[in-house]
Amino acid sequence: MTPAADSGHPHSHEHGPSTAGALGLAAGANTVLLVVQVAGALAFGSLALLADSVHQASDVVSLVMAVGIAALMARPATGLYSFGFRRADALGGLAHAVLLLAGAALVIVEAIDRLSGDHTIDGAGVVVIAVAGLVVNGASARWLHGAHAGSLNVEGAVLHLVADALGSLVVLIGGIAVMVTDEGWIDSVASLAVVVLIVWSAVRLARVSLRVLLDGVPVGVDPDELRELLLSDPLVTDAHHMHVRTLDGATLSLTAHVQVDTGQLHDAQLVLRRLTAVLAEHGVGHVTIQAECHPCDQPDC
Repeated sequence: MTPAADSGHPHSHEHGPSTAGALGLAAGANTVLLVVQVAGALAFGSLALLADSVHQASDVVSLVMAVGIAALMARPATGLYSFGFRRADALGGLAHAVLLLAGAALVIVEAIDRLSGDHTIDGAGVVVIAVAGLVVNGASARWLHGAHAGSLNVEGAVLHLVADALGSLVVLIGGIAVMVTDEGWIDSVASLAVVVLIVWSAVRLARVSLRVLLDGVPVGVDPDELRELLLSDPLVTDAHHMHVRTLDGATLSLTAHVQVDTGQLHDAQLVLRRLTAVLAEHGVGHVTIQAECHPCDQPDC
């Protein structure tokens, strides 16, 4: 007797008109800001502003990617892709993290070179563009935060906008310092501070993406606690071969074998329903359980 219970809830995050509109407008505003930042960095000789442009470019990519990923994730499962396309989110996140780290490396090389040279910086121009960046990124982050409707995909874009707003703040402080002291090396130091923000965001994004892609247990989930939930049923005497993962970084998926103290198929089915319900109460949206009436005789049980 090996009945299996499978409660598959898609839990896909739908983007309503307000979210799609917010994403589009935020992407447009940040694209304009990116062009202004790059032009200003070249015109005013600010490496810090150019470093912030790298992060700004990642924001634009992130926003455009958020729209594309949402559309891909909404596609139904097919015979070839039976789990659907929700892991596109993690693949995009990993690619984004790699690009961020590559951009950060280029800024570091240029910053070190400028520290040993004499470069003229237009502090006033840097301050003006930094203020514009702070306003656009801050407003976009707040706007999307109110429209993301629980979507982790859009929430990730929000986090990038917040990080870039902080980068604009660092550039602003550096620009003011250059105006006051007329010391160009301050701009290079400020650019390195922005790089720290870029690397922190990239490493965090890569870590989360890799955990999803490698079927790791999601952050904040305790497998032992979930196993205890299975064992809490009065008819369950053992639980093994348990695996916990997430396909999209949001919906938890659990598979397990449980030994039930009954020889009746009907009673075993009732046990599986109870277990599925209690796991759903603890955030597990996709449950597959195989019930067994004999002890497991495999070495890894």
